[in-house]
Amino acid sequence: MPKVTGLKFAKTNYVYYFKINNKIRLKKGDICLVKTAIGLDLGKVVIPYKYIKNGEIDTPLKNVIRKANKEDFKKLEIIKREEIDALNICKEKIKKYNLPMKLVYVKYLFDKSRIIFYFVSSQRIDFRELVKDLAKVFKTKIELRQIGVRDGTKLIGGMGICGREVCCASYIQKFTPIHINMAKIQKIALNQSKVSGLCGRLMCCLSYESEFYKECLKKYPKLKDNIETEKGTGKVIEINVLKKYVVAELEADGGIKKRIKIPEEEFGELLIKNKSAKNNDNK
Repeated sequence: MPKVTGLKFAKTNYVYYFKINNKIRLKKGDICLVKTAIGLDLGKVVIPYKYIKNGEIDTPLKNVIRKANKEDFKKLEIIKREEIDALNICKEKIKKYNLPMKLVYVKYLFDKSRIIFYFVSSQRIDFRELVKDLAKVFKTKIELRQIGVRDGTKLIGGMGICGREVCCASYIQKFTPIHINMAKIQKIALNQSKVSGLCGRLMCCLSYESEFYKECLKKYPKLKDNIETEKGTGKVIEINVLKKYVVAELEADGGIKKRIKIPEEEFGELLIKNKSAKNNDNK
């Protein structure tokens, strides 16, 4: 079984595996120089080593070249500054050609054999002239990569309304579909500022507890259901999953409506009574 190490690269949350030999000793947090499918790059060790079966490998694994040294870190600092300069230069070129695209991130490969420009746009862009212009400036292979708004936010990063770093930048590996029903089932106010993330789409965190709410609500009466309680017939007007109760409004007695709170512990008895009442009605 080959011995591998798991690495993460800048602005990604995926773990990529590379072969290592016994001469290279790695620990979590080390920076390694590796050759990827598109060129040299630096990756951070998140899994120092593990053994995997040959059947688990989809494609041939590349080798870790070595641990990064002082010269590599100096070069990395220079590259980061050059990426900022490249970002500003490309923005000016985009204005020059009046292209409907938003540039969000620039990445140089470690050997500077390629520079990748990530941009967001709602339409297809003819950027052939832009590429030619950029190639004259940077004297290397130019790649413009169009991404979605959620991927754009993942690259830029930022703080969510919860006060923490946005989930897509901190740990999410793959985006999943988010539906407005996920907010409705959790009784979250359907205010755009409350349910939308920095990308303008529904927040990824809406999906985290939606399954929990779905399972819990199976044992609750539905909103507006008519239920039979010890104090009379009432209609469910509120459901609180977290505090484990429902509120029922009893039928008016002398024109005055009364509300009662029914804890989750009484749901079993409550639902049995409702079932019996429905059976009697059917008879």
